[in-house]
Amino acid sequence: MMTISHFMVTLYNVKWGQSSALGSGFLLQRPIVISLTKVACHHTAEGMSQASVQETADRKPTVLIVDDEAAPRAALTQILKEDFNILTAKDGRHALAVINDRGVDLITLDLKLPDTSGADILKEIKRTHREIEVIMVTAYGSLQSAMDCVRHGAAGFLLKPFNAGELLSISLQTSQKKQRLDMLREALATHEALWQPDPGCTEAWQALLARYARQVKSGLLEVSSREVTSPLIQLVSDLLEARDRHLVNHGNRVSFYATLVGNKLQLPLPEQQHLSLGALAHDLDLICHDSSPVLHHDSTSTQHRPDLGARIGRAIGLPSEAVQIIALHHERWDGTGYPFALKEERIPYLARLVSLAQTFDELTADRPGAVPVPFKEALEVIEAQSGTAFDPSLVEVFCRTIREQPPK
Repeated sequence: MMTISHFMVTLYNVKWGQSSALGSGFLLQRPIVISLTKVACHHTAEGMSQASVQETADRKPTVLIVDDEAAPRAALTQILKEDFNILTAKDGRHALAVINDRGVDLITLDLKLPDTSGADILKEIKRTHREIEVIMVTAYGSLQSAMDCVRHGAAGFLLKPFNAGELLSISLQTSQKKQRLDMLREALATHEALWQPDPGCTEAWQALLARYARQVKSGLLEVSSREVTSPLIQLVSDLLEARDRHLVNHGNRVSFYATLVGNKLQLPLPEQQHLSLGALAHDLDLICHDSSPVLHHDSTSTQHRPDLGARIGRAIGLPSEAVQIIALHHERWDGTGYPFALKEERIPYLARLVSLAQTFDELTADRPGAVPVPFKEALEVIEAQSGTAFDPSLVEVFCRTIREQPPK
């Protein structure tokens, strides 16, 4: 039986395209080795108070430590104080008050609080302050509780007694991720040229990517020489998450299902890599700030603009095979899809496969406003559309592959 400690190792070491301990295929990259420029002074606070912050001199991110016991609060403060400004809260009510009153970048949140559950506080934080990153810390963890917290937006899950080095590494990684996402959120919301026709679109994206690259390589974030994950995967993941975490979760799961079947088909490794990246990025059009709500993934031309997604994909340097997936995964086997009404084998093979995977995830995912369909029923729905929406030969392989997987 997998322990929660094993879960953490798997969660932070799974590589793209491999099976995940989360079962549903929600994949996270390995932690990036990070070193922050350290500032000698630090500030602490207890309850709802905060020491004065010298904003012009101290640019350290702020972490809120939420725990009802004094000893863990003190231990966490000691570990994090060199790299973060510290605030603390004893319960959920005080934590929400601090969040609403002060600027907070990162929260370490105990799962068991005296006035409410940490899981409920996590949901409230992600509802009202989605940009704040949360790491769950608890002595009462289980694999299921960890999965639930990650699904609701937690960046990590640590079991007490925690390893100081691991906590610091995850906290630094998460803080740097927030800096990247904040920069991208601001750009996606304000840079109109990103959504315009070429050449303005490509020029705007190249300027944004230059800013992104400078932030990644500035010395605040150092990528380990052991890191083999494609930089494009991190870029696409950050763009999707900057728009909405449900969007990146959807892309991750679709990539997992598609790559699982691609492996079953014994596709050449380059094709599997293009499939994985294209499946992750298949809804790239939805990062547009004025696009339809990203939580609605129904396949209608009024919801999706694959031409825009393909334009973004080309502008950020995705390989042509991945761009083709973005552009054509809404085509249907019977020729009634869009944007070109392609029919049967005129639709590229990888796009046909991603169409299956994204439909399966739309049916089965636990997401706001939708009731997930059991895997068995979802596969029956897909089989009923064999020869109309989907390639019959791919339907057979896809459904057989999913049925062969162990229960979640």
